[in-house]
Order: sequence, then C-alpha cells, then structure tokens
Amino acid sequence: MIQRKQSVYLLLGSLALGAVLFFGAATVFGVFPGYVHGVFGVGGLAGLLGVISIFMYRDRKRQHTLAFLAQICTLILMALFAVAMYIGGASDVSVSSSGTDTTWRMVTMALLVCAYAFFWLARRAIRSDIELLRSANRIR
Repeated sequence: MIQRKQSVYLLLGSLALGAVLFFGAATVFGVFPGYVHGVFGVGGLAGLLGVISIFMYRDRKRQHTLAFLAQICTLILMALFAVAMYIGGASDVSVSSSGTDTTWRMVTMALLVCAYAFFWLARRAIRSDIELLRSANRIR
C-alpha cells in the first residue's frame, strides 16, 4: 500500500541499495576480486527484500521480519565495504591522485548508511502500526 509511510521508507532504502550497486561498488572490492559477486548478491537480496516487504502490507509481522532481514543484509554489506575500504587504504582523508575513487567509496558508504536508516525507520513505522491495531482490538 503506497499511502503508508513505511512503504516510502522501504522504497527509499531499496533505491539507495540499488544506487550502491549502480555506482561502481566493484571498485571498492578491487582488493577482493573473487568476492564481488557475493557482495552484489547480498546487496541485491537486501534490495529485493525491501521491495517484497512493500507488498506484504496485509501481514505486518512478516513485513516487519522482511524489513529486519533487509536491515541485517545492509549491515553485513556495510561491514564488508568498511573492511574493503580499510584494506584498500581508502580510509585516508588525504587527497591523492585517485581522489575520485575515494569519493565514490565514501558516497557508496553514505548510501549504505542511508539505506540502513530507511530500513530502521520502516521497521519503526511497521511496529507502530502493529501496536495501533492491537490497541484498536482491545477497544472492541
């Protein structure tokens, strides 16, 4: 259901993850060339879970669970990117000849943080819907 705010949060989180996969995330994993497909799989899974969760509006507990799984996948992806950036030496703030590469790495990490925050906001909104329905059922 598009009118609910958690649907907007889930869509924004999925779009942020899609942007991460679109913005050359493989450059971060130049130090791990064999793991690029697994990383794209985790990112794609998290984005897909977010999109599927949008259409689970009738079963709020399952929607909450799917949003939680998307949040966990995003957290795993953030950890993998942080490790790859640390090993690759992109954690330096100094300007180097490959400054654009470092900029894209930071943009990628910022998008992952945004996706995590959007999934967290969606879970909060889903939880408040569940509590609202419970209180309405108590009144009846």
